[in-house]
Order: sequence, then structure tokens, then C-alpha cells
Amino acid sequence: MEGMGSIVLSRDLTLTQRQVELTMVSGDAKSTWQQVYNPIKQTYFISEDGGKYAYFLENLELSDGKVFLHQLSFAGNIKVMNVSFLAPLKRLGNFSPSDLYLTDIITTEKALIWMFRYKDKDKLTTIAVSMTHHNFNLYAFIVSENVTGSSKVEDQISWYIAGEKGENIVFAARMHAGKEAGWKVKEFNPKGVMVSEQSLDQKGINFMAHTRVGFGRRGSALLKRSEPDERGTLIFANGFYFVGGIEQNGTAVNVVSYRLEDKKWVKACESVCTVFNPKNPLEVGCLRMSEGIGWYVNSADSEGHFHSFTSSVGIMSGSIDQATSNPSRLLTAEFPSKFVAELDTKWLIFDTKQLPAKGNITFEYKQK
Repeated sequence: MEGMGSIVLSRDLTLTQRQVELTMVSGDAKSTWQQVYNPIKQTYFISEDGGKYAYFLENLELSDGKVFLHQLSFAGNIKVMNVSFLAPLKRLGNFSPSDLYLTDIITTEKALIWMFRYKDKDKLTTIAVSMTHHNFNLYAFIVSENVTGSSKVEDQISWYIAGEKGENIVFAARMHAGKEAGWKVKEFNPKGVMVSEQSLDQKGINFMAHTRVGFGRRGSALLKRSEPDERGTLIFANGFYFVGGIEQNGTAVNVVSYRLEDKKWVKACESVCTVFNPKNPLEVGCLRMSEGIGWYVNSADSEGHFHSFTSSVGIMSGSIDQATSNPSRLLTAEFPSKFVAELDTKWLIFDTKQLPAKGNITFEYKQK
């Protein structure tokens, strides 16, 4: 967890016990806390950089309309819950969990959010289900309804979670055509009540077409969900709207972020993209971080980029996994191929070649 250290997961040497031990390795050359949880099977780690809660889900896709989960708090406490989507979906309408297509799972400041699509012969409905962290209450709500087979711009868009504004959740969808090209934006509170709605245009920016993919420990990355033919990904972070993507100027190819200021897109940060190959598909994913925005680019190969809120020059941090468990890896180009955690005055570094290990493992500290 960011600012605290790294979490080490371990099991008994024989692997006959399912119990998993969690150890938080901190900046004081010792563990901050230890905890255990007992999964039924393989679990999926869901977390967002800087969040107060993370989750180990027993299943990503709904199983009989339910998800069995282990909630991990910032302080190291674990709660176990089997949550059912049947009642909240029934209150919303005639939606069967088995007919829903899962697109993403993201944890926010106040809630864990599932995103679904439901398609019938007339409509494509985007549905979100919000589970508040403190009491595990579920709220299902409709983000958008679009006409199936329509040629209208507003019906050719795919909604996703673009960020948080206070405790509220910001959803966005790309509009592709002509003068209306830009983004539709809706803001909902954690209980599914819409707070605001607006449109943002794309004037002044010209990104290459890319496939938007999940990045980090979220459902879309773990499920390998993607949205083709995007031209820039919209994010709300640090009190501003940002949009980022890949720009090409002659032979120069850069990852570029713009910030919306007084209704104009102003270049905020850029970094050199070294993996772009025009013969290969281009994938771009983003990760909101406390210090800036992390970008995932995959073409001939994959690499991570970090665009700080306070610098116009980005960091190309080298190769990174799409479903990375190490967002702090983006903060530095040093220590390539190592697991890196940022502490106040030091880097906590771990060589993953030590794993799997039947005994002690070693972390290093390096001054910044």
C-alpha cells in the first residue's frame, strides 16, 4: 500500500493449507502488521493506488449472482463477506445476473464498484453496482441507456469509471463523430444518485487511435477487457480533468497528458514512447495515482509512463505488466525489473527473482 511499504503473501511450505499470511513490510526494517485470510480457491487482488481498502475476490464474474470477498483495510484488518447482487438488481429492473457482461471492478474512496452491460433487442444498458466499504451495502443504478443498432453519436459510446470527485464517482464515455467529438461525463454519489452531467469537447488535441485497456489491479486488467478505437482517455484527478494518449509528430512518438483549464486543453506532461510500432495494434491504459497519472502503453512491447501533477516532463519507467501489483514502479526509472515501494525518504526494493522462496526473503532500502 502506497506510503506504507509492501505486502508479502505466504503459505505453508507443503501448500496443503489454504490459509494465506499477509505481512506488511515497512520502512523500519520490520513488519508493521501481520494478518491471515482463508481463501476457498485462488483469489483476485483488487486495489487502487492510495486507497484505504483493498480486496481479495474469490470470483471476478458473478457466481449464482454472488461474490465472495475478503476486505483488507489500510490498518491490516480483514473482513469476510458473501455479497449477493440479486436484490439490488431486482430493485433496479428485470435484470438477471447471468445476463450481465462484466466490464470492470474498481475500488474508490467510499466504495467498490462493479460495471456491467446488459443488452436486449432494443437497448444497451450500462449498469453500476456500488458496495460501500464500511457496511457492505449494495446499490445498483443505471449509468446510461443507449439504443441498440442506432447510428447516433450518443449511442456509439462505452462508459467507464474516469475518477473520483470527493466521495462521488465520475463516469465518462468517448464520443467519436465530427464536431461533437469529445466525452460525455456523469457524476454519481456512492449510493447511485446522479449529481451532475456534462459534455467536454476535444478541441486542441489529436491523439492516435488506440484500444483502451485496464491497467493495475482492477477488473478490466485482470479480465483483459478492452474498448477499441479510442482517441484519448479522459481522467478526473487532483481536481482537474485530464486526457491522455499517444501523439506522433514525424518520427517522434510521445505519451502526452492535457489538463482542462478554463475550458481549454493545456499540455501538462509528456514522455517519449519507445515501444510504438505502426505495424502492431496500440493499447493504452491509465492508472490514477496520488502523485500523478500512470500510463500503460503496449505496441511492439509494453512500458509504463508516469506523468506527475507537478512536472511537465514524464518518467518512462520501463517494462510493466498490465495487471501490475506495483504502481510505485511507475515513479522511478531506477531499479529496473525490481519491485519498488516509495517511502518518505527511501525506496523499498525487492528482487522478485527470489520467488518462490522456502525461507527468508530480502528487501533493500535505498535513499532517494
